Amino acid sequence: MVVWALCALIGAQAAPRVDDASFARIKAALQKPAPTLVIAAPKADFRVNVEAIRPFADLFELPPWVTPPSGYEAPRMGGRSPHDGTIVGVGVDPGAIAHSVSRAIRERQSHREVIEAITAYCAEHRDEPGAAGICGGPPR
Repeated sequence: MVVWALCALIGAQAAPRVDDASFARIKAALQKPAPTLVIAAPKADFRVNVEAIRPFADLFELPPWVTPPSGYEAPRMGGRSPHDGTIVGVGVDPGAIAHSVSRAIRERQSHREVIEAITAYCAEHRDEPGAAGICGGPPR
C-alpha cells in the first residue's frame, strides 16, 4: 500500500504543467483541415502473357524424333503377320483359344470352391450374429 502511495506522489509531481500558450498552439493545430495524402498511381511497365496448358497434353503428343503415322499403310502380304501364331488360311490363334478355355475352367473351379466354402461356413455358424448377411436367412 505504501508503494502505491509513493508511486502516485512521484507521478503527480512528474506531470508537466500545460500553460495557455501550449493550449493555444494545440487549438490552432486542431482547427486546420486534415492533410490529404496524394499517391500517384504507378505506371505499368510490364506485360502479362497467359498461355493455357491442357492437362496431360504432353502424354499424348508424339516426341519430335518419332515420325507421325501416315494415313496410308502398305497392305499386308499373305493376310497375316509372320510373327503371329495364327494358322494360315483360318485366321484363328490356337494359343488364344487354349488360354480362353483354361481361364474359363479356372474361373468355374474357383466359383465352385467359394460356394462350397460358404456352404460349409453356414452349416457351422448359421446361428451366430452377422451370419444372416452371408448365409441369407434360414437354412434351405
